[in-house]
Amino acid sequence: MRKQGGKLVIDNRTVMIQGTGSDVGKSILATALCRIFARKNLKVAPFKSWNMSLNSYVTADGGEIGIAQAIQAQAAGISPTVEMQPILVKPRGKGLSQIIIRGKAIGERGHHKDKKYINWALLKIRESLEKLRSEYDLVVIEGAGSPVELNVKEQDLANMKVAALFKTPVILVTDVDRGGALAALVGTLRLLEAEERDLVQGLIINRFRGDLDLLKPGVSFLEEYTGKPVLGVIPYIKDIRLPEEDAASLRINNGNSRGQDLIKIGVIHLPHLANFTDFSALTLAADVSLKYIKSAGELAELDLIIIPGSKSTTTDLSHLKANGLADGILQAVGRGVPVIGICGGYQMMGERLYDPDHTEGDYNQIDGLGLLAIETTFFKEKTTQQVRARIKGEGLFFDGLKGEEIEGYEIHKGESSYLPNSAGQFNQNKIPFIIRQRSRQRVRVEDGLISADNLHFGTYLHGLFNNDQFRNNLLNKLREQKGLPPLPDRSSYYRGLDADYDQLAAIVAQHLRIDLIEQLLAQGVISDGC
Repeated sequence: MRKQGGKLVIDNRTVMIQGTGSDVGKSILATALCRIFARKNLKVAPFKSWNMSLNSYVTADGGEIGIAQAIQAQAAGISPTVEMQPILVKPRGKGLSQIIIRGKAIGERGHHKDKKYINWALLKIRESLEKLRSEYDLVVIEGAGSPVELNVKEQDLANMKVAALFKTPVILVTDVDRGGALAALVGTLRLLEAEERDLVQGLIINRFRGDLDLLKPGVSFLEEYTGKPVLGVIPYIKDIRLPEEDAASLRINNGNSRGQDLIKIGVIHLPHLANFTDFSALTLAADVSLKYIKSAGELAELDLIIIPGSKSTTTDLSHLKANGLADGILQAVGRGVPVIGICGGYQMMGERLYDPDHTEGDYNQIDGLGLLAIETTFFKEKTTQQVRARIKGEGLFFDGLKGEEIEGYEIHKGESSYLPNSAGQFNQNKIPFIIRQRSRQRVRVEDGLISADNLHFGTYLHGLFNNDQFRNNLLNKLREQKGLPPLPDRSSYYRGLDADYDQLAAIVAQHLRIDLIEQLLAQGVISDGC
């Protein structure tokens, strides 16, 4: 990295964050680097070659990528594209996963990757990374898991094979809060092949809390023993709430009361829970307690139940029935507790679900919860669209919002049809949303349904609660149900997220040797011969 005409110029256009294990902070540090270098007036793009996740995002052209790279793109101030994650794998159970290549599902396969598949996948990865390198000043690459899982190393498409494509300098991160951080770094380096070890150009110790002086001998040992510089010791960051990448790192709030006026929202924790980032915006409200529900006994005293999306809808619906959650939801409905269904949850709220090709489980047909007058049929083709919609319906959560615009996205295979009432009629006022734009194309599509008693509704729209006016109205309606006054001054989700990116970047930059990283980007990989 050097300066030319007052602007930073990067000779090596890639840098990669790898970790000593899963959930050591790779995603959040990659997000921070995207923001830090974007603030230096560089065009920065994120990249993750291969990812297994049920938390996905739809790009402007209707492609599907993991949520982490969408978040990193937003932190870099750019729009997410499918090139930022050429391979996304979505597990659906029984050893099978849906494979998504550059945003489009191409079919299913098992976990094993033969040499032919690996070579083909590496070609797709290289093509996407080359495209980003040609369009951006810097590509921040995120690895997955650990690069030294020796039992699957030959099949690893997310770590050292990717770094080797363009001799990308690698920064290895560990989580000191777990304990054993020094051993994890040394052990990872020892298990790498010599040419892979040469690619590692620096170390980061993440999530440190305590007296830094006590850690200094460990830092000195690492640098002397490994020959790699410690580029930073990042503190444990508590007050920044960014959407999590996957359910493995889901932080569950036990719903402890923060005041007598607390709104208690329960999200059903499905076995194949997908896109739980739909609910991140709800956690920003100081008067909200959000809890993930695994048993019927946890449904007591909730003010709202949400049934989320699922990668295996009929299988998860069968699970709800088997463990008593379905009956528990219906009993809560009898007490007047409203229910909202998102995507798969919307489908479960209907009368029947048909799955002739077994795309969502082992059932040809299964009865739904009977809360909404719809039936759903699943097809092999998937709908993935960014959408803009207009609020049309009536009911508890739509009062005063008719005509307002919202944004969201669709990711679903099923199509739902409305069922007439006993008189053979259907009330158009029970449709909550009219989709007016799909992936930049003008349309007019009815979406969702409100129950006959106006208390419940379902929709295919992910990202619904990210819309400030809709979310704030919903929370105030729940307060009204409890006899509490509304809170007019609630925070904006996207403004809050942008502020979190800035705060994250500031904290990481303060504790990271940015000057050494800039030198690294200027000179590329230097072999230390160890």
